[in-house]
Amino acid sequence: MIIIERTTRDDIKAFNKKEWHGVDIEHYGKPVEWNDQDFIFKATENGQIIGTITGKFQSGVLYIDSVIIAKVKRGLGIGKKLTEKAEDFGKELKAHKAHLITGRDWEAAKFYETLGYVKIADLQNHHFRKDFVIYEKTLE
Repeated sequence: MIIIERTTRDDIKAFNKKEWHGVDIEHYGKPVEWNDQDFIFKATENGQIIGTITGKFQSGVLYIDSVIIAKVKRGLGIGKKLTEKAEDFGKELKAHKAHLITGRDWEAAKFYETLGYVKIADLQNHHFRKDFVIYEKTLE
């Protein structure tokens, strides 16, 4: 009898590693190692946090999860500096591109476009039934 049940990443780690490595040559033409590294950077002023950026590097791609700037500090270049710091982190790890998702009509969409990000896809009726977009930027 097959049983389907909830589990943890730690519980399945060895199984997934073994099975994924078994098809790496089929998928990538060679054995590969998936390298994951989370990042969190903060901007501070007078000891107070005024902005953050979070995400991860995963096997050549820098994923930006969130950029949050204090409302009273927006428009001062803090988001740009944080994003550039994350991109530099990715480049150090040999990331060839950065990837992120944001709301279609959010201020952030225009912000990312000014930093050279290009919309590659629409995600209609996505989180909380709102439209989102996927942006990417070449880092090489």
